[in-house]
Amino acid sequence: METSRSSILVGQQEYDNNDTQLWIAVMERAIRDLVALERFRQDDPQILEDPIFRNDYRSLKKWFYSSNMETGAFHWICSLVNIDPGWALTRLDERLELGLKDKAKQKAKTKESTKFVDAPNAIAA
Repeated sequence: METSRSSILVGQQEYDNNDTQLWIAVMERAIRDLVALERFRQDDPQILEDPIFRNDYRSLKKWFYSSNMETGAFHWICSLVNIDPGWALTRLDERLELGLKDKAKQKAKTKESTKFVDAPNAIAA
């Protein structure tokens, strides 16, 4: 079974109630969404011109980086699951950086492999 990104952030602790599990699921979803939006942004920088994408992206980034302690806010969830929000954000930033680097490496490998595939056609021409 694959380890979720939030379990990497919050550790493999056992939590005592369903409400806590719900808020952990909210955090997991927000992490998955941010990773996906960051990948879209890296793949197509023009996507920031789309007002819907830009709104979603900025709102999600605000959610993570706001110090708001209202119910459902990132810092509130961190408090609920007993993790330091600063530590969690650092881990998230590291995860995003690694994920984007991996994506860039895959793109570079794909470009290199197509160069080799196209080389015989270029020689024959």
